[in-house]
Amino acid sequence: MKATLLLDSRCVLAESPVWEPTEGRYLWVDIENGTLYRLKRGEATPEKWSFPHRLTMVIPDGNGQYLLALDRKLAKFNPETEQLDWLCEVEQDKPDNRWNDGACDSKGRLWAGTMSTKFTKNVGSLYLVDKELAPKKVIDLVSISNGICWSLDERTLYYIDSPTRKIQAFDFDLERGFISFNRVAVTIPEELGTPDGMCMDQNGKLWVAHYGGFGVYCWDPETGLQLDKIDVPAPHVTSCAFAGPDNDELLITTARENLSAEKIQRYPQSGSVFTCKVPVKGAKVYGPHF
Repeated sequence: MKATLLLDSRCVLAESPVWEPTEGRYLWVDIENGTLYRLKRGEATPEKWSFPHRLTMVIPDGNGQYLLALDRKLAKFNPETEQLDWLCEVEQDKPDNRWNDGACDSKGRLWAGTMSTKFTKNVGSLYLVDKELAPKKVIDLVSISNGICWSLDERTLYYIDSPTRKIQAFDFDLERGFISFNRVAVTIPEELGTPDGMCMDQNGKLWVAHYGGFGVYCWDPETGLQLDKIDVPAPHVTSCAFAGPDNDELLITTARENLSAEKIQRYPQSGSVFTCKVPVKGAKVYGPHF
């Protein structure tokens, strides 16, 4: 399969792809420029909002507002009034750290991790944020906290700490919001790049963006085997999410960062956003209940 260009946005670091099904809109962020993009399906020009922070994550709350991760803080943003309401902050003792990727479980709790802007090893963590808005650390000694999603029965949480090149499987207690390490589900060979963001399909397979791997790869978390690949004309593929009116296309983000001038000339669509029709629909995704 091959990805097709959705928007030649040329972000420094596009991330956090999201589909808003009721409005038929694609969302994503450019982390380093602090820009939120929103593009109506079928239209050519996106709406944009800029913030004086690194903007690492956007999750619609289902009520017209977006949960945003801005540096080390979480906020609710109303795109119509442009009002920003701060919710909480993590790691005030680590000024070089910031939020990175995150996702909500079916109870509306946010699971999101941190990393160092200087890429220092083992100084990030994974947190759980619920209605109390007091982030609880659930995993520490993380380097680059990335993809998070759940098995179809919600008994397993899959999690990526990118430099390990592993997708870890944790036993997940939905009622208590508790996880315990079970096994390494997938190990990514070095020649395929580094696993970044990911999502789950309705067959229980993982679709994983490979930074440095020119694609989104489909992995079976039960066998650890690669099942498929979507070729993307950019080396640094950062994340993917199911999208489209039938929930059977992938919205794919990429980055221009860490590419030489020669590489950018060779892959000029780096930092742009792509889509690809796939032969399966995405699993249900959730927004925050706070």
